[in-house]
Amino acid sequence: MGGETAPEVRVELADGVKGDIVELTALPADAGAVERAEVEALKRCIAALFLECEANPHTGELMGVGRHPELADCRRVRFDIETHKGKPRFRLIYRNEPTDGAPAKCLWLAVGPRAGLRAHRKAQQRSK
Repeated sequence: MGGETAPEVRVELADGVKGDIVELTALPADAGAVERAEVEALKRCIAALFLECEANPHTGELMGVGRHPELADCRRVRFDIETHKGKPRFRLIYRNEPTDGAPAKCLWLAVGPRAGLRAHRKAQQRSK
C-alpha cells in the first residue's frame, strides 16, 4: 500500500487548562484594535500547537531533571505571536502518555505566561 502516515495522537487538556487559555486570551472591554489583533494571533498560535502535538507529540523539548524534577518526563514549547520581539512570553507544558514508546495521548498540563514560572507551577499542581 505504501504512503501510510503515522497515526495522530489524541490531545487532551488537564482540568483547568481550558481556563488557562480563556484567561490568556481574554480581552478587556476597552481593548483597541492592536490588542484584539494580538489576542487573535495568540489564539491561532495555541490552535496550531494543538494540531502540531496531534501530528508530532515529540514537538516540545523534553524538560528533564532541573528546576522542576516532578516535570522531568514532560515537554515544553516556548511560543509567542509572530510580531513579538524578544523571548517567547508563553509556555505549553505537556506529558505524553505512556512516556515510553509511542504515545497514545498528549496531555496538556498548562498553557500560560513564562513570567514567574506560572505555567510551570500550574503544570506541577496538575501532574500529581
